[in-house]
Amino acid sequence: MNHLTLRHRLLFLTLLPSALIAVALVAYFTLSGISTLEGELRLKGLATVRYLAPISEYGIIAGQVESLHGLAQATVQESGVKAAVVVNQKGRTIAVSGRVSLSAEELRNALGEPRLVAETDHWIAFGAPVKRSTTDTDLFFDPPSNTGKSSTPEIIGYIFVELDKTELADKQRELVMRGLMIVLFGMLVLAALAITMADNLARPVMRLVQAVNGMSSGKLETRVPTTSSGELGVLENGFNQMASRIEEVHLSMQARIEEATAQLAFQARHDALTGLLNRREFEHRLEKALASVQAGDEEFSVIFADLDRFKQVNDTCGYLAGDELLRQIALLFQGRLREDDTLARLGGDEFSIILANCTGARARQVAEDLCGLASAYRFIWQDKVFAIGASIGVTTVTRKVRNINEILAAGDAACHRAKESGRNRVCEQEVVQAQDRRQENSNWASRIAIALSEDRLLIEAIPLRSLQVSMGGHTVALTARLNEPGQPPVTLAALIDAAERYDLAPAIDRRLIDCAVAALARARLQQRSLYCLVPLSRSSISSRETIDYIAHSLTTHNLSGDRLCFVFSEDILTHQTSQAIEFSRQMKSLRCQIGLEDFGGGLSSFSHLRSIYPGYVKLSRSLTRDLGGSRASTALLRAVQEITADQHIRSIAEDVDDLETLDQLRDLGIDYAQGKAIAPNEPFDVWFEGAVMRSA
Repeated sequence: MNHLTLRHRLLFLTLLPSALIAVALVAYFTLSGISTLEGELRLKGLATVRYLAPISEYGIIAGQVESLHGLAQATVQESGVKAAVVVNQKGRTIAVSGRVSLSAEELRNALGEPRLVAETDHWIAFGAPVKRSTTDTDLFFDPPSNTGKSSTPEIIGYIFVELDKTELADKQRELVMRGLMIVLFGMLVLAALAITMADNLARPVMRLVQAVNGMSSGKLETRVPTTSSGELGVLENGFNQMASRIEEVHLSMQARIEEATAQLAFQARHDALTGLLNRREFEHRLEKALASVQAGDEEFSVIFADLDRFKQVNDTCGYLAGDELLRQIALLFQGRLREDDTLARLGGDEFSIILANCTGARARQVAEDLCGLASAYRFIWQDKVFAIGASIGVTTVTRKVRNINEILAAGDAACHRAKESGRNRVCEQEVVQAQDRRQENSNWASRIAIALSEDRLLIEAIPLRSLQVSMGGHTVALTARLNEPGQPPVTLAALIDAAERYDLAPAIDRRLIDCAVAALARARLQQRSLYCLVPLSRSSISSRETIDYIAHSLTTHNLSGDRLCFVFSEDILTHQTSQAIEFSRQMKSLRCQIGLEDFGGGLSSFSHLRSIYPGYVKLSRSLTRDLGGSRASTALLRAVQEITADQHIRSIAEDVDDLETLDQLRDLGIDYAQGKAIAPNEPFDVWFEGAVMRSA
C-alpha cells in the first residue's frame, strides 16, 4: 500500500468495499435461488408420488396391469419426470414407463411413507407405499370388530417416480450467469464513478505535492492555482499563504542563524548551569597550554576540586538546591582567581583550574586558599545550613608530560587522596606516565593479602585526652597503615578504599578487632582501665559475619563489650541506613558503644542521632579547622556540642595540632581531643606497654 499513489488508494478504497458488498449480495441471492429451485423439485417429487399412490390402489388390487401401465405412461409425460414404476407387495414390477435408474434392490425396499429414495447429480427418485383403503371392507360379510382398536392400513404395493435434474441445472446456471452479469454491470458503473471522483480529488492534491517538492528544493516562489472548493480550496489558499510567509521568514533568518550560531558556539564551550568553561573546552585549553610548555614556555599548575558533602544537599533539599550551590561555589572560586587563570566545571561537583605561570609553593597556596574558602562557606537553603568543604588536588605540568590524560589522571589521584585522607584538604601529585601508573595501581589484591599474611599491617594508637572532668583510665582510637619494602606507607583510609574493591576490608577490620579485644583482656588482668575506639568499613557494617566474629571474640576472652566502641563514617549511615541500624542494635545487645565519624558536616547529621543513639561522635574537621578565625565556625561548633551533650553523647575533636585550639575546644565543652597537641600516633603495642601496662 505504501507505494501506491493517492489516486490508486482512492480507487482501491472505493471499489474494494463496493465489490465485496455486491459479490456478497449476488452470491446470497443466487444461492438462495438455487436452494429454492432444489426445494421446489423435491416438493414436486413428493407431491407426485403422494398423488399416484391412491390412484394405483385399485389397479393393484384388481390386477389391472394395463391401467397401471397407462398411469405410468401418463406420469412420464409430465415435465421433468424421467420414469415411473409400480411394484406389488412382494417387490415385483407390475408397470413401468421411461428410463428407470433405480436398482432392483432399491425397488424392493419397504417404504412406510412417501420419501426421497435416491439422488444423483443427474436425477432424483421418490417413492411411496400403496395402502389398502379401510372403506373397501364389505359390511355384510366382514362386520367390524368390536376390539375398539384402529387397524393399520395394509401396504399392497409401491410406486416410484424419477425426476430429471437437467432442467434444474439449466435454471441454476441461468441464475448464476444473471448474477454475474449484474455484478459486472454494477462494477463497471461504479468504476467509472470512482475514477471520476478519484481524478477530481487527486488532481489538486498532486498539484500541492508538486508545489511542496518545489518548496523543498529551494523554490520559495512556488504557488498553486486556487481552483478547488471546500477543504481542498482551503488547503490551496493555506499553502500559498504559508509559502509567502516562509519566503518572508527566510529573508530574516540569515541574521538570526548567524546570531544563533554564535550562541551555540558559546554554549558548546561553556557549562549551562554555572557559565564556566565545560570539560571539552577545558581539555582543549589544557592541550594548548601543554603544547606551549613543550615549546619552551613557563610551566603551570592545575587544580582539581571535588566538593565535599554535595550529595547531602541534593538528598536533603533536592536538585534545585544542588544547582544553586554549584553556582555560588563557581562565583566564590572565580572571585579569588586572576584573569589569566582558567576555571572550568568538569561535571557534577568537580571543578578544575589552570594556573598560568604558577607552580610549586604558589600553586599550593592558591589551593589552600580555595580549600579554606570552601570550608568556611555555609550554604543556606530555606531553613537548613550546610558546611560544604572541598577536597583539592594539585599537579604541576612540566615538559616531561606527554599528553593531557596524564595530567587529568594525576589530578584525579590527588583529589581522591585528599578525600580519602579526611576531606577538606589539599594533596599534591606528580604527573606519572601511564605505564608507571598502571604498575602503581595494579595488584592491590595481592599486596593486601601478602601484607596480612606477613603481618605488615601496622596497628597504631591515636591517644585521646579528656578535656573536661577526668574520666580516668586511657581512651585510644585504633588505626593502621600498610608498610611495604621500598614503598611509602599507605594510610588506613586509602587502604580500606582499595580493600573494599577486592572484599578484603573485613579482614583488615578483624585485625583491629583482635588487637583491641586482646588489649582489653590484658588490661583487665592487670586491673588497668582502657577504652578502645575501633574503626570499621562499610563492608563489615553490612556483614552478619562481623557481628558473629565480635561476639565470639568477646566470649572467648570472657569480656563485656562496655569498654569497646565501634566507629564508622556518617556516610555509611546515610547510604546503608538499615544495615547500620541493625549493626548498632546488635552491638548494643553486646553492650558495645557506637561512634560516628565526620559528624556535623550538615544539619542532616542530627537526624542520625535518634536512629542509632551513638555514644561518641568525631566532629567534622570543617567545624574545627577555622575555629580561631571564624565566629560562624565557633557558633556552629557550640551548637553541635550543646545538642550532643543534651543527649549524653561524647564529642571528639580530631587533628588538634596546637594548644590554642585545644583551649578553645575545652572552653566550648568538647569532651575529647586527639592530634599532635595531645600525642603523636605510635605503634599500638608500644603505646599499650608504655602508657597502659606501666602506668601507676
